[in-house]
Amino acid sequence: MNNITLNNIEQVLGAHEPELSQNLTKLFAKLLERNQDPTFVQNYTGAIKLWFRRELQTRKDRDPLSFSAFGRACYAAGIVKTFLAVVTSHLYTQSQSHPKERYIGQYNALEALAEFIQTGNLTERRTLLEDMKKNHVINICLSHLNHPLCIFRQLAINTLRVLASESVLGENSSVTEVADIIAAVCRFTLEGPDFFIEGMRSPNTTWQSQMVMGATDVPAKRAAEHVPRFYAMAQESALWTAHGLLCTTPPPSRKHCLDILKKKPEILDLLFDCAIITRPPWYPETQVDSIACEVIALLFQWPSHIVPGVSTPQDNAFRAQEWKAMTQAAAILTSRDDWCEKIIEVWMKIEEEDWREVRGLFDRVEVDYHAFEPPDEDAFGQVFEYRGTSRIAMLRLVSTLSHAAESCGVTNAEVESLLRMAYLASRKVKSASELDHSKPEDLYMCTERMEEIFRSPMYTVSLNMQVDAPLQIADESIMGPTALARLLVVLAQRKAFDTIQGLKKAPNGLSSSTCLNHVQQITNPDVIRRFLKIALQRVKASMDKGRERARKADNDYARAAFTSAAELSAALVAFDTHTQGQYSNEVLGARKELALALGNAAEMAIREKRWQQALYFGSGAVNVAENIPAGEHLDANVIAKNKRRVEQARTAISSK
Repeated sequence: MNNITLNNIEQVLGAHEPELSQNLTKLFAKLLERNQDPTFVQNYTGAIKLWFRRELQTRKDRDPLSFSAFGRACYAAGIVKTFLAVVTSHLYTQSQSHPKERYIGQYNALEALAEFIQTGNLTERRTLLEDMKKNHVINICLSHLNHPLCIFRQLAINTLRVLASESVLGENSSVTEVADIIAAVCRFTLEGPDFFIEGMRSPNTTWQSQMVMGATDVPAKRAAEHVPRFYAMAQESALWTAHGLLCTTPPPSRKHCLDILKKKPEILDLLFDCAIITRPPWYPETQVDSIACEVIALLFQWPSHIVPGVSTPQDNAFRAQEWKAMTQAAAILTSRDDWCEKIIEVWMKIEEEDWREVRGLFDRVEVDYHAFEPPDEDAFGQVFEYRGTSRIAMLRLVSTLSHAAESCGVTNAEVESLLRMAYLASRKVKSASELDHSKPEDLYMCTERMEEIFRSPMYTVSLNMQVDAPLQIADESIMGPTALARLLVVLAQRKAFDTIQGLKKAPNGLSSSTCLNHVQQITNPDVIRRFLKIALQRVKASMDKGRERARKADNDYARAAFTSAAELSAALVAFDTHTQGQYSNEVLGARKELALALGNAAEMAIREKRWQQALYFGSGAVNVAENIPAGEHLDANVIAKNKRRVEQARTAISSK
């Protein structure tokens, strides 16, 4: 087509090959011409953006994703270089009569690339990401977080989220880049909506409301009332960016996470600040706090073949590399001011929130903040899932830190400060069959306490990919007792129980969220005995859950239930060891359950051909069986089966 004008956009972009490629090559050159009409740039970048968006929306769920003929032609014609040049170009500054059109053209160009990458398969997404990185997309996004227009700050965040969650930015970024991005997105999240509100109110920038509200001529007052909600959604995108950088498959090495924390240790403070953000009335369905908790959990994640507290013959390799990095990362956390108080603060924020007040916020959000799609009953139910996520992520962190308590210099007062949250998390929760349906709070608590984390990278959802979820955390019925048992193990190792019972006043450094009375109650021998019996029941319940899942061939979910049971069993065995048999009656059967849980986990790993996991779990099971008292009656067939599993895993690994 000889003429590419504002009047023939449909013909230019709707042409067949080879004309389409010729049109795009000419168009992309024209977009970068000096003194180009900003309306021309705005309309063409907008049309291409909508083309990609339409492709995504009209695709059938079952169809495999892949660039369309239009997408391939755009890529070949140089859309990445052209559109990123449009985003950063100031060639049109002479046309001061059209600053709005210039900005919208730049906005469209960056958003078009974010839409485009989501139309591709994983290989295409990788290629497009590499091309965008070569053309400085990360620096562009980070610098746009200080853009004079709020819509560009939101777009920068959204673009980073797409690159991190819907592509593989975390896999091919340097430690410095990851650390810089996580710190930047956290700071954006903590800024609050004031800059966005001012952008809607100011006469020079109120035109942005058309991008926020999807309509022109929105009164500035109405836009300013709604925009905190728009900002709050960007806060979620910001945290999903940090999440996507760490939730990769395969997961990042422990050294990679350590190096991120070494580069910018303040990331931990920022993430904890995000985890305690107050629920905003303009966006009460927010997930920001729970995503922040998951990101913290990802930084201190155990390798998938390790069950904390279980020793295997392969331990030397783990201890020399991953465990060394994990303890150093834990030491960075415990060197931060008030680290222990911050964990407790996340917990207390949830404990102190009243569901009736949250319900009130949901009821007002349409009237007060002009929500286009007001959150419904499902969204209200999800609030309790998110609360549950935050709780188990903190319990997971406490359990992990307990293994590094000595090397990180965790004090007795800090361990004692954490006892109460772990104790509260070990309480009985009514099952679905026991609920009183006249009490909504029963249902909400059940939802919260039964939440477990089984998180895969976001792109695996849109691409229908099956992967081993990099982040797995058991529900509170297991995580609570595991955290409490591990804290008790640390105190038992230090022979602190008698001292605690003899105290007349609270020790220095004890958190104000608890008191000496609580600490003495939780460490009272009778209370410990009761707890140990309950914990062993929870192990058996988790084993039953694993067997049920295994019967349905949900092998990965079953394995998670078995490894969770194994971790809690291992904590009970460790407690028994460090209390010289004082509680042997209460933990009788824990070693047998540990051997069974590890053996079953190994079997699930074998079924999914996860050989390293099978080797570690199976070896752990064999190891435990060698030290089992006769009174626990472990069947000889189980021992033989576990030895066969180890051999099967070894053979598979050596034949690779």
